[in-house]
Amino acid sequence: MKFLYTLVLFITSIMAEVDYNSEIQPIFVANCVNCHGNSGGLSLLSYESLMNGGISGEEIIPYDHMSSELWIRVNSGQMPLGDDDLSEEEVDLIAQWIDEGANEFVANSMVNLIAPINGSDLNYIHIYFEWEQYPDASSYQLQWSTTVSFSNSNTITSSSTGILIDVGFDWQTTYYWRVAPVISGIQGDFSEAFSFSTKNTKFDIELTCDDFSNIQDGVTLFGDLWGFQSGIMDGYGNEIWNDGDANFMMNHVDEYGQIFGFSTDDYPNKTGTAINMNTDYVWQAPEGVVVDIHEVKQISNGNYMGFVSETVLGPIPTDAPNAWVFELNGYEVDGVTPEFPWTGQKLVEWDKDTNEEIWSWNPFDHYTMEDYDRYEGTWWSAFYDGFHDWTHSNAFYFDVNESAVYMSNRHLSRITKIDYFSGDIIWMMGMPADYMSSGNEHICTDIGFSFQHNIKRLENGNLLFFDNGNLSEMLRNINNPITRMLEVEVIDNSYCNIIWEYELPQDLYSPWMGSVRLLDNGNYLINAVGGDGHILEVNPEKEIIWDIFLDLVAPTGNNYRAYRIPSLHPEAFSIVADGYTNVEDNNIIQISNGSSIDFTIFNESGYTQSYTYIFTDLMDGGESMFEYEEGDLIISPWEYVELSFPIIGDIASTTIGLNIWPTYHDFAIKELTFIVKINDNIVSGDINSDGMINVLDVVMLVNIVLGQAGGNPSADINGDGIYNVLDVVQLVNLILNM
Repeated sequence: MKFLYTLVLFITSIMAEVDYNSEIQPIFVANCVNCHGNSGGLSLLSYESLMNGGISGEEIIPYDHMSSELWIRVNSGQMPLGDDDLSEEEVDLIAQWIDEGANEFVANSMVNLIAPINGSDLNYIHIYFEWEQYPDASSYQLQWSTTVSFSNSNTITSSSTGILIDVGFDWQTTYYWRVAPVISGIQGDFSEAFSFSTKNTKFDIELTCDDFSNIQDGVTLFGDLWGFQSGIMDGYGNEIWNDGDANFMMNHVDEYGQIFGFSTDDYPNKTGTAINMNTDYVWQAPEGVVVDIHEVKQISNGNYMGFVSETVLGPIPTDAPNAWVFELNGYEVDGVTPEFPWTGQKLVEWDKDTNEEIWSWNPFDHYTMEDYDRYEGTWWSAFYDGFHDWTHSNAFYFDVNESAVYMSNRHLSRITKIDYFSGDIIWMMGMPADYMSSGNEHICTDIGFSFQHNIKRLENGNLLFFDNGNLSEMLRNINNPITRMLEVEVIDNSYCNIIWEYELPQDLYSPWMGSVRLLDNGNYLINAVGGDGHILEVNPEKEIIWDIFLDLVAPTGNNYRAYRIPSLHPEAFSIVADGYTNVEDNNIIQISNGSSIDFTIFNESGYTQSYTYIFTDLMDGGESMFEYEEGDLIISPWEYVELSFPIIGDIASTTIGLNIWPTYHDFAIKELTFIVKINDNIVSGDINSDGMINVLDVVMLVNIVLGQAGGNPSADINGDGIYNVLDVVQLVNLILNM
């Protein structure tokens, strides 16, 4: 008998995952509970009491038997007391159970967890949880805790296979999580437990806000140029995400949640790149290309665009404020001789598929070198830097409808509109001729902006930009420099009206960097370096109603840009297959003849997202049950849509593939395969498959209609392909007439 027990232990250890209740608990009952029942400081009467630990703390460290006190004691012979040591096979089985995660149940008969990945170290505290669909489950119980025993757990119900939790998590903490399916109203066993830890914060943030009722919903993302880092805070000023160790400065976020920016990692290969919330690099500019730090992004035609520096020799102007310094160092300084490096930013477009350069616009081909900054010290910087930073282009906006590009050239105090196809200049907006050689060619010279940032064209056609105002005393005849936010209407490519103007308080004057965004609620989000870095929300009446102090000193704030975004994890989505069940230990999708295979796609993010899908019948030869189909879906934030594929063939079973991904986050693709079988015994209305049609089926149908349970082929009572109140009415009538 002892030999047989040892053989079973050996076969179990090499063939299957260890089950606590049938394999580990019996060892404790036979050898340990006389001392470790209700005394001895540690109870081994149950899984829960074991995982709660003893007077000396935790006894089990999941996935690490070498550090688990219980294993150390039984392996050394210290426990059990006396000469009744556990066998080598029993000790090894306990070690295997611990290294598999020290779970109470065998995971292969339960929900499989996907994300967060087990043992991961996260750079955020808004957590997206995801798991695989479980057969016949109408909903799921997600549970998380800071203890492996789940003694202080939180639980939430989800009708899909993913959920974003944005409260209840702290930095520098380890969490455990698990999921249990709910089938016909009864909760099943919990899955194995996964763990994750959160990293540390990076920013010291201080919020001032007296009334949160008028604040635009969402969270705020900003990039820090001096520290090459980025962070996100919630509406209450709590840091909820940072770039971890990526050395990444965000410079653009688009409407789909793609985050672009500049990283110093692997220079120069990630100087123009995009990351996801896990700081994985999901796109980067061609290898070896140094992309300018100011802006890079995907434009509306699907390609990517950014600035790349170009350098040519140019003259040193005779009216440069430090011309004499150059003369002392041997330069001609005659305004003609090409003797000193001038740098400008070429705007480059890269193909979305090949990453090859397919379009560019070089300022040296279109601007005259007789235009340059004479007033703000750029020639002093040129002497010390060894080159003249001529245009310092820092922003662009591609308008696919106009086939035009808007570009901001900071050191020329100029905004230029360019015809995309010809490259011709449509207009230049900037300083008058008294201050710039080509000033007579400028439009709207009376606006008086200078050294601006962050140009954008609004939906109403107006331009919105951040006027740093470095030359505002000279251009506007005022006593102190002022930074402004300007919304400008351009009329007939010739004239301008200032539609909205906001002046920053004098103590927030911002001579460099800066951004302004029009929010959905009509307020403006303003990012200003003045006062050691502030991010403001200002209402149309020009009142500051939300003020984040960043305390970034270099020598004053270095917060480059800020965006209000709806949520973390824009790529998050989940899929539930209707009729997913288990038949004779096989997980299949079961549908009735003549119907369709149906999926529910859940957008688990705050963004409106586009999704691309490919549906394929994988039948190899012969008749197919379904037609091949591909297409796109648009799903609003936190909403879902139904995706149906009708049966076209007269066969009993097949295998299908469904690939689906957020169009602008293709790294998040889901590639699913299902066995599909026809079941002619499916009874319309018997939603819980108990062989009867009664009020329990009505309750389940109502949950399906409300989106609180997965779909079911028996639930489409009227056969119109959707689940709604009409099906409920028809089911009630069916029951009343039985």
